[in-house]
Amino acid sequence: MYYEAESYPSPGLPVKDPCLSFWLQNTRSSSLLGHRTTESLPPSVDVVIIGSGLSGAATAYYLLTGLNPPKSVLMLEAREACDGATGRNGGHCRPYVFQGYHEYKKIFGKEEALKIIAFDMANLHLMTELIEKEQIDCDFWLGESYETSLDQEAADKKLDSYQMFKEDGGPIEGVVKMTTDSDEAKRLTRMRNAVLTASFPAASLFPYKLVSHLLQLCISKFGLNLQTHTPVTAVGTSAQTITKADAQWIITTPRGKVMANKVIFATNAYTATLLPEFLGNIVPGQGQCAAIVPTPSYSGKGMMDKTCCYYWGKDHFDYLIQRPKDGIIILGGGKDSSPRPGAILGCTNDSGRTGEGGKQAEITEYFKSAMDKYFGGWHDPNSDQRGDSLRSGEGLLYDWTGIMGFTRDNIPFVGNVEGKPGAYVIAGHCGHGMARIASCAKGLAMLISGASWSDTSLPESFRPTKKRMRQTSQTTKNNEEV
Repeated sequence: MYYEAESYPSPGLPVKDPCLSFWLQNTRSSSLLGHRTTESLPPSVDVVIIGSGLSGAATAYYLLTGLNPPKSVLMLEAREACDGATGRNGGHCRPYVFQGYHEYKKIFGKEEALKIIAFDMANLHLMTELIEKEQIDCDFWLGESYETSLDQEAADKKLDSYQMFKEDGGPIEGVVKMTTDSDEAKRLTRMRNAVLTASFPAASLFPYKLVSHLLQLCISKFGLNLQTHTPVTAVGTSAQTITKADAQWIITTPRGKVMANKVIFATNAYTATLLPEFLGNIVPGQGQCAAIVPTPSYSGKGMMDKTCCYYWGKDHFDYLIQRPKDGIIILGGGKDSSPRPGAILGCTNDSGRTGEGGKQAEITEYFKSAMDKYFGGWHDPNSDQRGDSLRSGEGLLYDWTGIMGFTRDNIPFVGNVEGKPGAYVIAGHCGHGMARIASCAKGLAMLISGASWSDTSLPESFRPTKKRMRQTSQTTKNNEEV
C-alpha cells in the first residue's frame, strides 16, 4: 500500500458498533467485556494510557513490572478491551528478516536498516519469553514462515533484498533458507505458481487471549485501572505553555476529566484525533481477514507446517496462518481484488457492513476462492486441478475488517512527543505490529521510567521528532498484515 503526503481528514473516534473478528467471536465469555475497574473515573493519576490493544497492554505491563513503576495507571478505551487492530489482525508474529531491507536502507541507510531488521527478530524472542514467563494461554506456536514469490517480478525484488542484506552483513546463516528452484519451491509451499521461497523463524497466536491475559494480570496484581467504553475526546494541559515542567495533562472523556502527569497515546490509526501534528503522518487504512475451514487435504496430517506470505506483481500479497489448535486458516489481504483502493486507505469503518464501506464485498468474494486459486490439492490431494465443490461447512467461515495505522516510512512512532513533556506515543504500526509492539512497549516503558534512549533497543528512526514529521515528500510502501 502506498500513500503520498496528501491531505487526510482527522480519523475521529472509532465507530461505536464494530464487527466481531474470529478472535472476538470466540472470547464472548471474557470477564473484560464491559470492564470498569472502578465505578467512576479517578480525578487524578500518575499515568494515563489511551488504548487497550497490545500497545497499551504491553506498555502497562512493562511499566508496572519494571524499575520505578508509576503509583497509579489508568487505561481508557473507547470500545471493548482489545477491540481495535490487535483484536482483528491475522494472529501472525512474523518478523522482517531480509524482506523490506532494501527499502529501509534506501530511506535510513545501512546501519539503521540493519538495526530495524534486528529489532524485529529480537521482538520474536521477547514475545516468546513473555508468554513463557507469564504462562499465557494464547495458542502460541513458534515455528517458521514461508516468503513466497508467485511470479518473476516479485521474485526479483525478494532476491535483490536478500542479496543486499547478505552483502551488508545481515544474519542469514542458520536463519534464512532460500529456495530458488521453482519445482522445489512448489513442493515445499504447495503453491501452484511458486517461483522461489524463503523460510525463517515466525510465530502465530490468539491475539485477544494474549492482551486479555496481560490486562487481567496488570489489574489483579499491579493495580491497573481499566475503563472500557470511555473514549477520550480531548487531551490538553493545565499550564499556559505546554512545555512547562510542572504542567499536568487534562484528559477529557464523556464521563469526566482526569488529571495525569504523563499520558501515553497507544492509539495507532486514531492518533491524529488527539495529536493533530500526526495528521498525515499516521493515516488509517482498512484491512480485511477471513477464517477458513480447511478441506480434508489441508486438515489433520495434511495441515500446513509453516505460516506464509505470498507475493505477486509489484506489491500484491496475501498472508495466512493455520492454527494448530483447530486447523482454522486465517487469511488476510485481498486488497488487489478491490476496485476502490481509495476506499481502504483513509477508511476508519470496521463495522463489517459492506453497504457503508465497513467491508469490501470484492475482497469477501476473493477469500472464497483464494485457497483453491493458489494452493495445489485444495480439493483433491491427488490432483493439482482446481475444483469448485466444498462440503457444507468447509471454506469461508467468516470475514471481518480492522483499521491499521500507516506511516510514510513504514516504521512506527515510539517515544516522547517532541515539545510535549510527559506525552508519549506508540502508534503507526503499518500492519506489522505483532512483530514489533512488545519490544516497542518495553523500550517506551524504560523511557517513561527515566532511562535514556541509548538504554533501550529502540531504533533511532522510531523517534516521533518534528523533523521526521516534516518530511512529507517521502512516499513509502506499507506492506504487511492486519
